Amino acid sequence: MEAKLIIENGLSRALDETLIKSIAKAHRYYDAIKRGQTFEEIAASEKLSKRRILQVIDLAFIAPDIVKSVIHGDQPIGLTAKWLGQNPLPSDWQAQRRIVATL
Repeated sequence: MEAKLIIENGLSRALDETLIKSIAKAHRYYDAIKRGQTFEEIAASEKLSKRRILQVIDLAFIAPDIVKSVIHGDQPIGLTAKWLGQNPLPSDWQAQRRIVATL
């Protein structure tokens, strides 16, 4: 479960730590795959299902400028880890940007 309360007051928004951690995990999992580990091995070491690893690893392919906006807390309010889990982004970065712009 995820909840996010945003109160605009002219100051920068709070960082979405859940989303940032999920993106970091995705990169760790992808690095493990590049080193030759299987999805099953990663799932076992993380005590997660292979399906969950496959869901999270998709976050490793988000356009760098979108990731940067998440790290700075500048992403659209609707761009959350929960939303991304339910709405996988396409691999095309331009398409990702169009989708994220509508959130």
